[in-house]
Amino acid sequence: MGQSHSYKKALFKIGMMLLIPLSLPGVWFALETRTISPAIPPAAVRTMDEFLDWKKGSVKGRGTFESGGVTYTVILGPPARYLASGPSAYLFDPTGNLVDWTADMGDLYTVTHGFDLTSGQVKNIKRDEPSSSKWRNGGSKPYQQFEPNRHACDLVI
Repeated sequence: MGQSHSYKKALFKIGMMLLIPLSLPGVWFALETRTISPAIPPAAVRTMDEFLDWKKGSVKGRGTFESGGVTYTVILGPPARYLASGPSAYLFDPTGNLVDWTADMGDLYTVTHGFDLTSGQVKNIKRDEPSSSKWRNGGSKPYQQFEPNRHACDLVI
């Protein structure tokens, strides 16, 4: 009887030692999926105006990205991943149509076209508050005052 009990106890310990490390990727995937979901643009969002209505003030700024001779407007949103190295980013063509997006501009390429927005590829970044129609037409309004010893990347989060 004692031998059977110790055998079950050993199997339980081995099972736990295997279960815990093997379940970590599943937990990570569930957390990533949950945090990225709010960043996925709905199918009905096709233009910059529709996008700005959908995001309702959670936009952090904008910039430009050039590829193949086309200059895209990049709208920056809040980070959409745990341990994100950059904000979410949404690309609009010169006519204002949404063409691509990424949940983490610092680590992930865009979903549809695979654009690399990392390492300073997005230029002319302005931290804006898109509360007026002037912002939608290319103007800008200061979003937040820079403080001495504060980096621009601190404003994204």
